[in-house]
Amino acid sequence: MKAKKTLITAFQNRMRQLSVKLRKIPRKLLKEQMLCIGVSLILSVLVFLSSQSGNIITGGNLIERNSYGSSDRNLTLEVSGLRDDSDVSLDIKVSPRRYSKEEADLVFQDIVENIEGIIIKDEGESLAAVSHDLNLVTRLKERGVDLSWDFYPETGDQESYRKYRHLIDDNGQVHNDTIPEGEVVTGYLSLVMSTFIVPEETDSQGGTSKDYTKVKYHSEPYKIYVNIIPPEFSEYELLLRSLKEKISAADMSALGNDSVTLPTEHEGRSISYHEPSDQTYLFMPLLGLIAAMALYLRQGSVAKEEKKKKETLLMLDYSDLVSKLMVYTGAGLTIKNAFITISKGYDNLVQRKLKPDRPLYQELRTLCFQFNRNMPESEVYLDLGRRINLKSYTKLVSLIEQNRRTGTKNLRAMLELEMNDAFEQRKTTAKRLGEEAGTKLLLPLFLLLGIVMVIVIVPALTAIR
Repeated sequence: MKAKKTLITAFQNRMRQLSVKLRKIPRKLLKEQMLCIGVSLILSVLVFLSSQSGNIITGGNLIERNSYGSSDRNLTLEVSGLRDDSDVSLDIKVSPRRYSKEEADLVFQDIVENIEGIIIKDEGESLAAVSHDLNLVTRLKERGVDLSWDFYPETGDQESYRKYRHLIDDNGQVHNDTIPEGEVVTGYLSLVMSTFIVPEETDSQGGTSKDYTKVKYHSEPYKIYVNIIPPEFSEYELLLRSLKEKISAADMSALGNDSVTLPTEHEGRSISYHEPSDQTYLFMPLLGLIAAMALYLRQGSVAKEEKKKKETLLMLDYSDLVSKLMVYTGAGLTIKNAFITISKGYDNLVQRKLKPDRPLYQELRTLCFQFNRNMPESEVYLDLGRRINLKSYTKLVSLIEQNRRTGTKNLRAMLELEMNDAFEQRKTTAKRLGEEAGTKLLLPLFLLLGIVMVIVIVPALTAIR
């Protein structure tokens, strides 16, 4: 009982310590950590649900095949019962479903009966009058059937046969530009289909039938009759076509000459020629305007960043300035001499390259220059506050001016209070800068998290499919 109480007390103490540590973590950082953990948990649940919905084995020992014409399923299973102490990992391959020979013949016949709807692209066109390209598909994925095409013109004239032999190419492109107006070319598309089928059993006579384990079963060639007509041209296209033929004839008739004379008149129209001009130059001014706009926006962004950086450096140096003012005024120096001494000390450090030239040092240098020009002291301090234009420095200038009017009796005490506030502000600024740096690191961290999740999820989803 006593041991149980001791364990409970130790657990409670541990939880209190953990609670104290959690309270010390910045709220923003804690939210970001919780977001990362939440995202990872959601992804974990999604992967779990997807794996549960896509179970490979059903009924204890059944594995569903992929559909006709699909790829093999490569699976990794855990087998129980082979070893007493643990399960055994087993890699297996499950082939896709196949047609029987009779089923394949029926599928081939069905495809041929509906072939016009498969290969005709344009609505309203038919195989009786083809003037546009055909959609000669080489694979029907949903049927698991491959298709092979070839065109043969039906003519007894050998010259016409050779001329129109490749009128329709393997991709379905119809080259009917050479068909004279009013002529129709009749021919047929030879279609051979193939697919994997279930291997046939050995016949009763002891012979063996063809092995379709790795060899596809092919259909007999089917003839798909088509009539090909010339393309329909507009008036403009007919003019352009006849001009092209005219120029081609002029080219062939003057092969021995060093130049080709282009016709200046065609079908009652006077025509002229010129080379196409490069219009790229029109985009150059637009690119210049875009670049100028980008430079303007960038300049504003850079100026804003520079101002923010300057203000941050001024706030970081503020506590050091106040503490030195307190020390020098406590040693008997006037405010003016204290500023001059501090400025000289900073300049000495900059000249010896022990410190970079920070914005505060430049402002103090300007202040000393104004003193040397015999500007009124109050005007110099007020100008310093206006130039820096930060609340802390404005407060310091007001404090100095107030004590110059009423006497410096309480100046040291007031500077000490200001110094304490300044150090607190410096801590706050340093903490904010650290949080900003941490926020900037979040993007690469999230990118890494995304990459890791992809590496984990993609193989899992692939295995499920």
